[in-house]
This record gives sequence, C-alpha cells and structure tokens, in this order.
Amino acid sequence: MGRHHVAGLLNTVVMVAIAAVAYTDWVILANVSLGYLYILPIALCALVNPLPITIALGVICTFLQDIFGPPTDTMDWRIFHDGIYLGSFLAAGFLVTQIARQRDRMAEEVLRQRDAYARDLELAALVQRRVLPKPLKLPGIELAAEMKTARQLGGDYYDFFPVSEDVVDVVIADVSGKGAAAALLMPSLAVALRLRARELESPALVIQDLDGVLKQVTNSATFVTMFYARLNRRSRILQYASAGHNPPILTRSKTKETFVLDQAGPILGILPDAHYSDTEIALEPDDVLTLFTDGVTEQENEHGEEFAVERLEEAIRGGDTQSADAIVTQVVEAVSRFGGETEQADDLTIVVLKVLA
Repeated sequence: MGRHHVAGLLNTVVMVAIAAVAYTDWVILANVSLGYLYILPIALCALVNPLPITIALGVICTFLQDIFGPPTDTMDWRIFHDGIYLGSFLAAGFLVTQIARQRDRMAEEVLRQRDAYARDLELAALVQRRVLPKPLKLPGIELAAEMKTARQLGGDYYDFFPVSEDVVDVVIADVSGKGAAAALLMPSLAVALRLRARELESPALVIQDLDGVLKQVTNSATFVTMFYARLNRRSRILQYASAGHNPPILTRSKTKETFVLDQAGPILGILPDAHYSDTEIALEPDDVLTLFTDGVTEQENEHGEEFAVERLEEAIRGGDTQSADAIVTQVVEAVSRFGGETEQADDLTIVVLKVLA
C-alpha cells in the first residue's frame, strides 16, 4: 500500500472521527463536553499532514467544541475554556508532527542504507562471479560449470586450474548457510587453495591444509563440504579426496554405467584431528565426471518431491556425445523444469569434466 493511499485513508478517518465527536457532543450528550476527544483525530492528522494543516484543524476543532459543547456562564470563562482546548490541540499536534518528522527521517535513512547495502551486494555478486573460472578445454579434457545462487550472493564454490603441464585440479565446495555470511568465507578458502595447491602433492593434503585454515578463520558453527580432484591428462588417472561432499557421478562411455565416487572423509572445520585419504581411479575416453552441490539434487517441485540423484543421472545420460558445456546446460535446464514455480531454496552448482578421445 502506497504512502499517499495510507494518508488518504487516515484523513478520511480524521474527518469521520471529528464528525462523530461533534454529533455526539451536540445531540447525544448535550450537557457534557467531549471536546477532549478531538485530540485523537488531530494526532492522526499530524502523522500524515504538514503542521499548518494540523494547526488549522486544531482551530476548527476548538470552534466545534465551543459551538456544540455545553454553554458557559460568562464570556471570560468561555474564552479561557477555548484557549485551554486550542493550546492542548496545538501542543498535541506539534508533538505528533515532530514524531512523524523523526519517523520520516529514520525511514529515509533506512532506505538509504538499504540501497547502499543492495549496491554493495550487487558489486560483491559481480566480483564473486568474475573470479569463477570460464569453461576450459585442454588437450585430452573439457571442463565446464555453472552456479545459480539462491540469493544474490552464494555459498557454493568451484574452481579448476592447471597445476602443471599435465595435471589439472578440480574442486567444488559448499559452505554451511546462504547469503553474505557464506559468500564471504569462500574467497578466503579460494585464495588459500590456489596458493597451496601447487605446493602439496595430493588432494588429501590440500583438503587437510584447508581444514586447518578454516578452523583459524571461523568458529565451530561454520563448516564446509568439499570434493577435490587431481587429473593427470596423459595417464588419465584421477586422484581425489572428499570432505563430506556429495559424491560425484562418473559415467562410463563404453558400458553406459554410472558410479558414485563415495570415498570420503569428515566435513571441513568440525573435527580437531580430521584425516583425509586419496583414492585413484582410471578414466577412459568420453567418460564424464559430474560434480554437484545440494542445490541440484534437493531442488523440490510443487509436490515437495526432490530432483534427486536418479534424475541427475538421467539428465547426464548420453553425455559421451556432448560437450561438457552442453551437459551443464542440460542439467541446469532439467532442474529448472522440475522445480517449475517452486522457489530455489539452495545454491545450485554443477561442474562437468569430460575426457576427450
């Protein structure tokens, strides 16, 4: 409801209230003055109208109580009586006007701060998206990804980058919670990860190192799930470690079978002496590895059903004949169609690695 509409309604209430008090004072209780009741419509008037209008209304109400109230014995008493009412009306109107002005100033400040916060969030969201990697195609592999945040800022994170001529690292992670609090943590982890990835020999050591960083910069209520993989493009050996993250799906081109890479350690930031281990698996030409966050499989439709892993497997089936980017688009569209008009409750992130023939 707009501000002018509210003002119009209140002014209507003011007129009706004044008419009701005047009628009651004149017809129903002719021997008792009800002039004090005019204070309420005057106060309502002061909430939405400039002070001169409130002063004018105070004068009108003083006149009405003088005309419709009980007669006074002397002219001096009548003038004194009217002066008391007028002073009371004007004092009430002035005080409420000051309160209304303070309210308006506070509302303007809230709007100014809200707009500034919205601009900051917009800028932060832009920065967050710019630091994410673009689709990558190297000899022997394709990498593509997409992230759709539930709010302006997201707590999901993904990255892929070469650590040597033959080796590429791929990571996906999910910070507990959504919005600014979760989004602010990810850049710290991303910087730490990029700095340490080339120095550490395996995904398990990278995750172990990040676990220590997380415990230093957050409290125990904040935790992160992460899947970290390292692929040698020449040998096609994938080495991975997981910190409680959703197991990625590996689709074999030759057999059309799907497997989940479910070897995992504890969530980052929880246990004081967490231990992580590496697992190795050989990939073959046209194999597709799909990494994802909860926002993919837990997206609900209007009936409360979840998209689930089975529908994700169906969406990536046939990926051996598509590019990694096309598979990502196919999954995102499938989740969107399934959800329909249902609000996206969690950040949605998907990363696809395809081994080229």
